[in-house]
Amino acid sequence: MISWMQKHRKYLVITIWISTIAFVGAGFVGWGTYQYGSKSNSVAKVGDVAISVEEFQQAYGNIFQQYNRAMGGRLDEATAKKMGLQKQVLQSLIYQALIENFAKEHGIVVSDEEVQKAILSIPAFQKEGRFDKATYLAVLQSMRMKPKAFEANLKKELLLKKTLALLSPDAVPLEVEAVGSAIFMADKLRYKVFTPADVNVTATDAELKKYWEAHKNDYMTPRRYKVAIAWVAPAAEQPGEEEIAAYYKAHRTDFTDNNGEILPLEKVRNKVAEAVRLKHAKKSAQLAYIDLKKARRQPDETVTLDAGDATLTPELWKAVEGALPGTVLKPKVVNGRYAIVKVLEAIMPKPETFAQARDAVKADYLATKRREALKELARKASADLHDGETTGFVTRDSVEALPPLGKEEAAAFLEKLFSSDKKNGAVLLDNKAVSYTILEQQLLDSDKLSQYEGLVRENVKKIKANLLQGNLIARLQQRYKIEIYLKDAE
Repeated sequence: MISWMQKHRKYLVITIWISTIAFVGAGFVGWGTYQYGSKSNSVAKVGDVAISVEEFQQAYGNIFQQYNRAMGGRLDEATAKKMGLQKQVLQSLIYQALIENFAKEHGIVVSDEEVQKAILSIPAFQKEGRFDKATYLAVLQSMRMKPKAFEANLKKELLLKKTLALLSPDAVPLEVEAVGSAIFMADKLRYKVFTPADVNVTATDAELKKYWEAHKNDYMTPRRYKVAIAWVAPAAEQPGEEEIAAYYKAHRTDFTDNNGEILPLEKVRNKVAEAVRLKHAKKSAQLAYIDLKKARRQPDETVTLDAGDATLTPELWKAVEGALPGTVLKPKVVNGRYAIVKVLEAIMPKPETFAQARDAVKADYLATKRREALKELARKASADLHDGETTGFVTRDSVEALPPLGKEEAAAFLEKLFSSDKKNGAVLLDNKAVSYTILEQQLLDSDKLSQYEGLVRENVKKIKANLLQGNLIARLQQRYKIEIYLKDAE
């Protein structure tokens, strides 16, 4: 029950609030592929509020990077445009500008003291739990933002929050009781669970190719890098016992167990000897780095690797992915020898051919077809369900009362069950389908309502605020003139 209610706590009209604080760590990306019309310093104007090119670029860069991380670094500008990211960001900024106009018209303001208090409370600007000015300036510098610009953005965000907070209505007892009655409704069920073993699906090449044609962008080649590598291996000669002992004494904290305890020399002698040999080879590796950088040495191999390939270490991959073509990276230890890597080319992901993607396409297509078959089987069974399991009265939190469903499956089923107004139905889960018929219902459980009244009240307030804000946005769109100069987002 609590998990279900927590999931539905937030009701927002504006689907992509561009948080000033979210810029921390996101960096800045200059997007120069848009046409800005005659007013090149703005992408749009709403009432008296202009949305600047810089504001749009920052917001778009932030959202782009969030999606890119979620897609494993495979998002490119063309795909982002197909997804309509720039339109989403611009719409969000327009919504914010509408609220800003409303705030100005009604004299709602944010003081400098409120901005200062907000900055002091941001964890990213704190050191040992307290605001630190040097940290604040360093973070802003990494974001390529000046304090004045950051504080202006923060002031605008605080203004939006304050304005919407003033429009947050309270919940009256009748509303709490009505929503609580729906949340704590109890049903007695008959249900039957179907699994993939209950259906048989096949696929022809023609079906697979048709599916691939419709989902090409889901089957991309990995990001690849063409690199040249010069290897420097340590000498085969083993160091003497005296040198091993001296190295261990100076670096014994490097040789610990899983609990952080320093291991005795007898147990790590081979590792210490390897470390000494690598130490001797470091100068040769540095010379090889200089020679490769000045083209006085040829690499030992030139290879094209998928990002993250085990040929290089994660530390080296981090450096490779952040380097420009032509960069020679400093020597790093890889599997007992030094690697000096020159980045030649970053190869961006592209759609795989049907032959390359066939196995993955087949697995996805069969999974889709199997889900459709399961849903249809469950739908037909639900029309006249006489067999199956019969429950006592279950509520949204009765996640242990529906075997053979696991807790997560039962929670998903119950959420969909209590969101439906049908007596019979079928619910599709990840790899199962459930037919059900409601045999009997009980309404309000007063004990549960009393127990969770505060949480129910908060949800009622969120729902009312959502409706009020939605109506407000609709009215403000009629009240304030909206001009869009960003042609690609019109």
